[in-house]
Amino acid sequence: MKDGFKNYMEKKLRLSENTINSYYNDMKLFENYYNLSYTEEFSKLVYIDVALYKQNLLNKGLSPKTINRKLTAIRTYNKFLIQEGVQDDIVITERDYIKIQKFTLNPNIISVQDVNKIKHYAAQNQKNSKRDFCFVSILSYGGLRASEVTNIRLSDIKLDERVLYIMGKGGKFRTVIINNIMYIAIVDYLVERNKIKTNNPYLFVSQKSVKTDKPVNRNFCNRILDNYKSCCNLKDLHPHLLRHFFGTNAIHNAGYSIDQVAAQMGHSDINTTKQYLATGKQDMMTLANKL
Repeated sequence: MKDGFKNYMEKKLRLSENTINSYYNDMKLFENYYNLSYTEEFSKLVYIDVALYKQNLLNKGLSPKTINRKLTAIRTYNKFLIQEGVQDDIVITERDYIKIQKFTLNPNIISVQDVNKIKHYAAQNQKNSKRDFCFVSILSYGGLRASEVTNIRLSDIKLDERVLYIMGKGGKFRTVIINNIMYIAIVDYLVERNKIKTNNPYLFVSQKSVKTDKPVNRNFCNRILDNYKSCCNLKDLHPHLLRHFFGTNAIHNAGYSIDQVAAQMGHSDINTTKQYLATGKQDMMTLANKL
């Protein structure tokens, strides 16, 4: 079951490694709960068992968001069982998820000033200034996921057309616009990168990947940004924060439409993009004081 479920998520659904591990672990927890509760081996899903498990999670004080994620993991496993011919019905529907009222205040928005600081210090990095500035610029103004940035191939960069070809989540292809800052950053980094003796086809290379034909891993992204947390006085700095910056900045400052942001960021569901309508506390305070 376990290996088959992982293979189903990887090959059939083409989920990310993090999502696969998360759903896999969630199913292990459900299986343990089932075995302890009913003193029998878990084999197939029944609606009442899932409903009781959901109540158990609520009683433990887990957040609605966490519970919904666990239900999604179980629902994914449900589909896997149907594919395997173990059962023929879906026992979890949208009605089983906890409805979460979204609030427009987002405390985790990084400011334009913060992003400018990161670019400022990245450009001064004596060892990797061109690489780091290019990396930060693509995240901030391209709206890419960390995995998408690390998987940019040299052949995906179309400087004459001012676009990047990106293969995103679920194998969905999209075209991302290269703005002026990204253009300068990419051109400068390519000049430096061309001096490196490597046949690696990916844009970003590290000491470990320079002699391979593989992309850098996700830790590469976090290691770069970790260099700038203290000098920029930021408690938290990770790739998704800069992707979030793009979505918010594009809507509030650049005048992008929701559809345009969704296309650039690779969102298949427009509701995912709507989270970037959220604004920071200071912006909300300014609006509230106009009442």
